[in-house]
Amino acid sequence: MTDEDRIRELAERFREAIQKCDRTELPLSLADYPTGSCSDASMLLGTYFKDNGIDGFILIKGKRGEGNSLETHYWLEKGDMLVDITADQFQDINEKIVITETSSAWYGTFDRFVLQEADHRMIAASDVRAHLEAVYDYVLEADK
Repeated sequence: MTDEDRIRELAERFREAIQKCDRTELPLSLADYPTGSCSDASMLLGTYFKDNGIDGFILIKGKRGEGNSLETHYWLEKGDMLVDITADQFQDINEKIVITETSSAWYGTFDRFVLQEADHRMIAASDVRAHLEAVYDYVLEADK
């Protein structure tokens, strides 16, 4: 199995686990998954990758447009690889799991900002870290 195959398998499994969760038990950021869920879902996916032996993903924030047409989006990158489990919240994306090169034309429409290592346990704010830990544990329970 290639690294990309393993990453796809884990991404599919994590997305399915989120979707198995009772939406009333999820925080607002994940309750309408994938819509509006990209930041927390991407951060938690990075943790999941790390817990399954795949280190090195970083959380990326993309921003495009201005004013009322401003859109933001979050995804993961490692080297030249980009992984996104929430891109299908956009009308022009049909794939549930996007694994592509960081030079992808669609992602190139966003101004790109590198945020941090994609592992919620690395977040400095202890209240946010604790909140995401509880969500992560809940999602992992759904994966069993």
